[in-house]
Amino acid sequence: MTKFGFVTLAIMACILAPAVLADPTAGWTPEEVSYKVHWPYDVPQSTRFSLNDNVFHLWVFNNDKPLRPGNTTKPRTELRFPDYTSGAQQYEADLMVPSGTAGTCIMQIHTGDDQSAQFGATTFMLFVEPQDGGSLYFYSKQQLAHNVYDQWFHLNVIHDLGTGLVTVYLNNQKAFSTHDQQAGDYYMKTGVYGQAGETKKMEVFIKNLRLWSK
Repeated sequence: MTKFGFVTLAIMACILAPAVLADPTAGWTPEEVSYKVHWPYDVPQSTRFSLNDNVFHLWVFNNDKPLRPGNTTKPRTELRFPDYTSGAQQYEADLMVPSGTAGTCIMQIHTGDDQSAQFGATTFMLFVEPQDGGSLYFYSKQQLAHNVYDQWFHLNVIHDLGTGLVTVYLNNQKAFSTHDQQAGDYYMKTGVYGQAGETKKMEVFIKNLRLWSK
């Protein structure tokens, strides 16, 4: 075979090689999935939240009330997980965002001191925006994925307090990492939470939800 032939085969092998997939949960300990539901305070929980056959459905409208009287944040329906102050925590789930949902946070890492002037309210937020068939963004700063509407995708978010690193895996491939703001007390949330440019209705479906620690 000619030298050109070898080069061609090498190139084709690179093109056809499957993506290297990771198991972000390898070596981690499963935790009990414990949560509180946050939803608009003036309506029954069942009008914004359901759990059927282990599939969560969470939705909210942009003219809904906040989670409690006197709260000034935008409408949300979210699962709020317990605080953690050491070690590493991991969120894992399959999510599906229907087309028409945008300007919405579907997963966040919140500081325990939730209105601290020093640390701010959050250190990580995953936004859904309408561009490119539905896109996932780190806040509104960086696009992590596109064409996510109306299909399930697998999400892992790892927060290591020892290193201060937040790492995101999408469909078992590393997609993003950033550092926290060293608050030392955090909790994770998932669901729908209106942001700038939110649509009239925001909703998400979540299944295979797991929490891990290390």
